[in-house]
Parts: sequence; C-alpha cells; structure tokens
Amino acid sequence: MDLHERLRSLERENAILRQQLAILRAQFTASLAAHELPFDAVFHQLPLPMVLFAPDGLAVAMNRANEQLVATPIDQVVGRYNIYQDPAAQKRGFVAAFESARRGQVTTMPPTPYDTAEANIEGRTIDQQFWSETTYFPIYDHMHRLVLIGELNRDVTDWVRIREEEQRLAAELRDREQRFSALFDQLSLGIVVIEESGRILDCNRAVTSILGFERHELIGKLILHRTHPDDRTRDLALWEELLEGKRNSYTIEKRYFHKDGHIVYGRMTCSAVRDEHGKITFLVRIIEDISAQRNAEAAVETSRRLLQDIINQIPALIFVKDIEGRYLIVNERLARFSGYQPEAMIGKCDDELFAPALADYYRAFDREVILHRRPIQRDDDRWTADGLTSYTTIKFPLFDHEGTMYGIAGVSIDVTERRRMERERERIEQQLRETQRLESLGLMAGGIAHDFNNLLVGVLGNVSLALNEIPEDHTVYPLLTQIEQAALRATELTGQLLTYTGRHQLEMQRLDLKQVVEEMQTLLRSLLPRRIEIVIQSSPTPLPINGNVAQIRQVLLNLAINGAEAISGTGKVTISTQPCELSADDMANMQIGSDQPPGHYAALIVQDTGHGMDEITKARIFDPFFSTKFTGRGLGLAAVNGIVRSHRAALTINTAPNQGTTFSVFFPISMTDTSAELPTPVKQTTSIAATTSNDLPQRGVLIVDDEAEVRHVALRMLQRLGFTAYAAGSSEEAHQVMAQFGEQIILALIDLTMPDITGDVLATDVLQHYPHVYVILMSGFSQQELPANLRNSGRASFLAKPFTIAALSAAIRNALSSHAV
Repeated sequence: MDLHERLRSLERENAILRQQLAILRAQFTASLAAHELPFDAVFHQLPLPMVLFAPDGLAVAMNRANEQLVATPIDQVVGRYNIYQDPAAQKRGFVAAFESARRGQVTTMPPTPYDTAEANIEGRTIDQQFWSETTYFPIYDHMHRLVLIGELNRDVTDWVRIREEEQRLAAELRDREQRFSALFDQLSLGIVVIEESGRILDCNRAVTSILGFERHELIGKLILHRTHPDDRTRDLALWEELLEGKRNSYTIEKRYFHKDGHIVYGRMTCSAVRDEHGKITFLVRIIEDISAQRNAEAAVETSRRLLQDIINQIPALIFVKDIEGRYLIVNERLARFSGYQPEAMIGKCDDELFAPALADYYRAFDREVILHRRPIQRDDDRWTADGLTSYTTIKFPLFDHEGTMYGIAGVSIDVTERRRMERERERIEQQLRETQRLESLGLMAGGIAHDFNNLLVGVLGNVSLALNEIPEDHTVYPLLTQIEQAALRATELTGQLLTYTGRHQLEMQRLDLKQVVEEMQTLLRSLLPRRIEIVIQSSPTPLPINGNVAQIRQVLLNLAINGAEAISGTGKVTISTQPCELSADDMANMQIGSDQPPGHYAALIVQDTGHGMDEITKARIFDPFFSTKFTGRGLGLAAVNGIVRSHRAALTINTAPNQGTTFSVFFPISMTDTSAELPTPVKQTTSIAATTSNDLPQRGVLIVDDEAEVRHVALRMLQRLGFTAYAAGSSEEAHQVMAQFGEQIILALIDLTMPDITGDVLATDVLQHYPHVYVILMSGFSQQELPANLRNSGRASFLAKPFTIAALSAAIRNALSSHAV
C-alpha cells in the first residue's frame, strides 16, 4: 500500500473513530444514568483526552488522558484556564471554534503542533512534541440548554508525519521526473516515441547519433522508412500483432540506413503504452546499436544499474527469480531483511539462503504463480529485529516477447502500521461491546425500576392530590408543579430501564425486516474481524413487521458478534431473512416465545461456523451474567431475550459441539392494514360518576398493594374521585375484604407483583367469584406482564406505576366502560 492509500485509510479510520466516539458518548450517558457511576471515575478512565468548559470559557474538568497528552497537571487548568483569556487560542482559531460549539455546532480544528514544557506528572518528567486534532462540541441538559462545551483532543502526530512524508516524496518525484527527462536524452539506447500510424512523435539524442539525422528531421516521418527493405516485412507483421493486442511488445534485430548511406545494425524493442481501458496511447521503440558491441554492453550495464537504483529506492522488498528459482535481482531492503548482502543472494536458491520451512513456503508460493500464470497476493507476519512485522506480498510471472515465462518477480510491502490500526479499531470495538454488556444488566435494572416506580407513586400521587387541593395562584403551586415534573422525569428514567430489560413497551413502528438487515451490512462488516466472512441472504419479498428498529438492530448485532466470537480462526457468519409459516408444534419447540400463536412470521436467521454448544451451555445462554468466554459480562444474549419477548416474537436455537450454531428469530408479520391491529379508542365524555349508580355502597373500590405508601396515596385519590375505598396489604387481606364487602365493590386495583400470592392469581380469583367486579392491575413494569387469560377476559385493565390522579381517573373510566387491555 503506497502513502496515498495509507493516508486515505487513516482518514477513514478517523471517521469511524468519530462515529464510535459519538456512540460511546451516548452509551456512557445511558450507563451513568442506569448505574449512577461517579462522574469522575468514568471521566478519568476514558482513554480519550477531554476538557470540559463552562459556556463562559472557564475549564471546569480535565481527565487524566488529557493531562498526559499536554503534560500539564489538572489543577493548573481546571478553574484557572479560560480560553477567552488565552491570546494563543485566539490567534490559532480555537476561540472561534469554541464559539461555534456555543452556537450548537461540532467543530474540528486542523492538526496543531504542540511543544510541551517540562512537567512532572505522577513522578515522571515529560517533554514531548506532538500534533493534536481538537474538536469542540456542545453539551445540553434534558431541557436542551447549553451547560458545557466539550474539548476532545486526539494525537495525530503519525498522521501528520505521513502527510509530511507524502509531500516530501512528491517533491522527490518531481525531482526524479526532471532527472528522468535529462536521462532520456543521455541514454545510450535510442528511444523513439511513435503513434499508431508509425509516425515519429519524439526521439532522444541517441537515435540521432545512431541514424545520423537531427531530431527535427525525424519527427513526423515513418519509422519504417529508415528500415532496410529486407527487414520491413517481419517488423510490420509483429507491429500489426502489437496493435491488435495479441502481444504487449516484441524485440527483433534489424538493419537501419544511416543518413550517409551505411548500414547500422540494431536490436529494437517495440512496446505499446495503453490507458486504463486498454487503448494504445503511444508506442515506444528502443534501439540498441550493436555495431559496436562494447557500446552495446555498456548500454546494457547502464540499464541494469538504473533498474537497481530505482528498486533500491522503493520502500518495499523486491526480487526477480528465473524459472528455476535462482535470484536474478534483489533490492537492498530485501537483502537486509534476509541478512545478506545483495550480491551474496544473486544466483542462489531459497533453500541455500533460508531455513527449510521458510524455503519450502517460498518455493510453494512460486510454484502456485507458475502453475496459474497470474499474479497472486498473500498476507503474512514475520519476526524481525524490530518485532513482529506484517507484509503484503504479490508475486507475478514474467514473460518474454513471445509469451514464454522466463521468471518470477515479487514485491513485499510493510503493512505493520495498517495492521496496528486495525487492531486498535478492534480494541475500541471491544470496548464498545463491553459498554453494551454493562448496560444490559437487565435483572438489576428491572428490580430497581420496579421499586423506584413504587416510590414514585407516593411522590407523584401526593403531588397530584395537592395540586387538586390548592388554586393555581397559591404560592406553593409552582413548587408542587416542579416536584411533579421532576417525578415525571424520574418516571421516564425507569421507563428507559424497563425498555432495555424488555419489560417495557417501546415505540413501535411498521418496519421492513429485510431492509433493516440490508442496511446493517456496512456496520457488520466494520465490527466483525476480517477473518470472518459475512454472507447476507435477503428475502425476495418485503417482510413487514411492527417493531422498534433500534432493538431489532441490537438483536442482529448481538447475534452476529456472538457468532463471530464463537469462530476460532477463519469462518463464516450467514445472515438471512425469509417469510415462514409456523405451526403450533413449531411454536412449542421455541426456546423463547413458545406461548405465541402459530401463523405467518418474518424470520431473521444468524448462522455461524463456530464451535457450537452442548445442551448444558445451550440451556443457560440466556441467563444474565452467564458467559463461556474469558472476558465479557454474559449479558448480550440476555438482552436479546428481553427484546424478543417485548416484540411478542419467538426464538429457537440449532446447535451441537463442533457443528456451529443457528439462531432463528421469528417476528409476527404485520397486517397490511395497520389500522386493523389496534382498537379504535372510544371518546369518553361522561364523568366517572355517570358510569355507575349514584348509590355509594355500589361504588366501592378495593386497593391491594404490599406498599403502604401506595395504598395510602391510592385511597386518598379514590376518595377524592368520590368512591368508597377499601385497602388490603396482601392477597389474604384482599380475600377478607371481598368476603365482607364484595357486593359493594365494583372495582379492584391490584398490584401485579406481591410477595405472597401474586396479583395475577388474585385477579383471576376475584373475576371468577365476583362476576360484577372489574380489575385494574398495577405494575412498575409494562402491561405485557399480564397473563394471556387476563388480557383476553374483557374485565381486566392495566395501570402503570407511578400514576397521577388524572391517570387513575382515566383508568377507572376505561375499566368501568368494559375496555380491557
């Protein structure tokens, strides 16, 4: 790979790193919110050098990675340094970039050189010079108010040095072109540039010396006019073959007429120079005057030295062998790499120069090129004095003018830096996967969300009661409103936790599963190692489903990465989509979703050629914290479990030791008319009191919850709404209340998760023994926690915790209007 390609590769990697930084930033935000990690602990462990500024320009935080980069202690920056007071920052444009970030733009400065002064960081004296690329970006709070300006610094010293090297080489190339132009006229070989018609376009001085004509006398004339008549027929026949593309060049010995009339014997090689489409742009004839053998031998030696000088300057390992494997040409880099002087390798074979195993590898490579008669490229790693070095080697056959193979040439390019960057990318990707696993602590997150929602019932419920008790112009009213807003934001937080655990309903939309998978191809190919082949087999028809696109992408990423990690060495991950019809027997064999109904499904199938699993491992793969890998948290497939359940989908696994693994996820096919999927809500215009009798004994409501605060708030709300309210702290107490007041109670609010008899069991019993009673099940989770028998009963509704008095009123109105979940 030349320097241009390496530079483009670095720029692509830079774009990927920025994208991954954005993902990492979002994931760290969610992780901090979910686990309440200390900001300093996370901020200082980030491998990305960062500084946080207040909008007025004062530095408020700097992590250790930035401290090490700029060799300046944190306490000398934080609280002291202000970008607006730095003349150098103003002069270099950093203040302007900072202002752009304040206006909501992400601005990246061009690479800037730094010379760090001597500083003592953690007992080490640092004095270094480097180039840094600085990016300023705005940071907003939940109200989209600008709170901080972030500064991200990245050491791009290597990139800058490559650009400088590229400029140096470009200047050197121009210098060489000038030398080549001078060399063109100084060569002892005659060079004639001609067009397809055979007319001379240009020639060098050697031609005028050989033929006796001046350059202006030859340009525009036919070259064959200077050829002896007896040699024209043979020359013309080869010329026609060259123009027809039957050959690339030819060499013949022929006679020329000198200007003074005597014969000049010469060896002429004619070659066609073609463009990228194979069309001839011009032809070149090289004429060697063999009348004076000494001059001819000198010209050959000059050409050989020129070739050797050129290949010695090329930054690669270069060689030419004859058909028997003897080295004919080597450059100095190859000789140094092999531990020899160049002249010591000429005429030797591989088994005379290298260890047996390495010699056998080189000979086998040569035989493959000779057998296929075409270039072959391979990548390999070799140990050198500098450590492990990676090379890309291409070998190609050499043919003479008659098409006979006479040798093999090879070029090996050092790609160690590119491989290092690939490994660095893989390391960052592993970091991202680790972050995803940390965010997948579903078991703990679900429990926290549920308990937190119970606590929020007391906060939000009491606030809503208080807001109904006082007028809006009361001095306390704004304070209560702020408390209510804070509680609602906390509710949103628990909703996010439940979404990740698969126990909360996300915003669903109509998707084409086929299209979602196809759009993930580029990301999958960048995340999975290059040793893994990715095959995408798309359905011939669209696969409409109702789902959350982010979670479906997460399922695909987790399964694909899991499959790739199960493969040792090279292998293949095949991802396919297709429609299918599942029977009741098919659903009964599902690992997840066996309770889903049979019917039409869209299948997402991820198959790998890895080591597979035994039955014990297969039975535990969806358990949180279970993993067969040395690293990892064992939460990737646990997240898949929650997402599949939240989409009312199904999943099955086909695996065996050393037989690979196939995960098949089945999403219900969406109906063509999406409006038929959801019932049309009935607008309620009557009050709660209008839905029942005015006889208060017939308007009793039972509240069942093991949390005393929830019961207390619900009782006050029910009384506020005009009901006679009864409370029970357990299922046993609820049975006692129903036995005493069952005829007066028309509605039971039951917590779904109670320690003794669960709420769904109590609700089923109440509905069975009291046909006039409706049930509202309450939970900090989502309504999908309700069993199918209650969802289909027509007398059971759902109320999510926490709730306000307005939400409770709406839930009761719907329940008493016979609107079930």
